[in-house]
Amino acid sequence: MKTSARVLFLPTKKPPEFDYSRIREALDDYTQALFAVLGFVNEARWDPVERQLRSDVNFEIGRRMSTSPRNTVSPSTDVTPDCIFLQAARHGVVGEAKIGLPRDESFWADDVCQIQKYDDDLTGWWTPDEHLESHDLAALVPLSRAVRFFEVVNELIAQGKAQLNRSLAVIGFQRQSGPERTWMFLKKEGGKLTQEGIDNRLKYGRQIDFEILIKEYGDRKFLDYPPDLPITLQILWDNLFTQYAADAPVGKEPGVAILTVTAAQVTRDLQTFYGFTSSGERSPGIPRASWIREALDTLVGIGLADRASDGKYFISYRRYRRGDMLERFCRLCSKAEKKKKMADEKQKVLEFGLPSTSTDTD
Repeated sequence: MKTSARVLFLPTKKPPEFDYSRIREALDDYTQALFAVLGFVNEARWDPVERQLRSDVNFEIGRRMSTSPRNTVSPSTDVTPDCIFLQAARHGVVGEAKIGLPRDESFWADDVCQIQKYDDDLTGWWTPDEHLESHDLAALVPLSRAVRFFEVVNELIAQGKAQLNRSLAVIGFQRQSGPERTWMFLKKEGGKLTQEGIDNRLKYGRQIDFEILIKEYGDRKFLDYPPDLPITLQILWDNLFTQYAADAPVGKEPGVAILTVTAAQVTRDLQTFYGFTSSGERSPGIPRASWIREALDTLVGIGLADRASDGKYFISYRRYRRGDMLERFCRLCSKAEKKKKMADEKQKVLEFGLPSTSTDTD
């Protein structure tokens, strides 16, 4: 007996509106890089004999340095390495953290080029003339990529595609967790630092307790470059705005507080509690005001705030009991970006008569 084949048509799964796993990974990479920088600075300040932090170490995150006219990558311009420190007015180090190096090594050449910017007679050191006879370079990269990154640097130099005149140390970093503690593990996987003390310690690897870094440097959440926008929004909402809401008037809607803020105020408070404040002309302050203006304007765009003509923002703040604010902001930003794209396409049609590529009928 012959039977006919039956074809089952399964419903097509709707693609996700946003890649939340990518944002979570980006947050993890950003946080690890931040604590790697703080751990590296802390290790430079550590006196193993006295068992305390040294008082003769100047350091800063995102200090603005100036390159010379002879710089092979960016002559006569300002650069802001992730960290810089000077021990006893003699041993200087410029450090750059690389977040989540891609598997495709062809992209690593740009990271090496970034390091080359600092291979120069930089202006901005804590010396009378702001110059230093020489300094070391440090590349902080994920531990799993550190050995290969050092090999790629040497390969590019051998091929004549890169040149470094100063000593470079490649330091791998990795977060390690135990039942009760979390550490940042730092280990030198190639090169050398002139200061033998820190060079020898990092040769065998060092574990720095997260709690020690938070106690010494505060609950820092920003590096010298911005995280993805939803991450900045989540930091605002779950940390700073929570504090503002305690004294804010209640709005017409139950459970909603109306926060009246300015970009300058929010920037200043974030720098004080979650970033780094300016200590002078070469210290721009982290986060930058431009990052915060973008974040506040985004809250307006997604319907959680209004903006007045005098520059004030009125935030409709609600403490959500359910859900993850990072995921919520990912979804809201994705929808806003989609609407903006559709609006831009419609404007092109109106102005130039171009066919729309959008298939959305909402």
